Amino acid sequence: MIKAVLVFLLVMLAIGMVGNALFPGSLGRSVKKRLGLAGPATCKRCGRYVIGSKGCDCKKG
Repeated sequence: MIKAVLVFLLVMLAIGMVGNALFPGSLGRSVKKRLGLAGPATCKRCGRYVIGSKGCDCKKG
């Protein structure tokens, strides 16, 4: 049983290494976007951070 698990893990490691060699960095971008690590939303007009879905206050005044 332990041998089967080790073989499975080695095969998965090999597949991951081949995928990383063929498509470097592509997984990192999608994971960052999914987790929200791409950076906080900022207003394009004044540069302040946008909190919530209503937008920035600079357009109101």
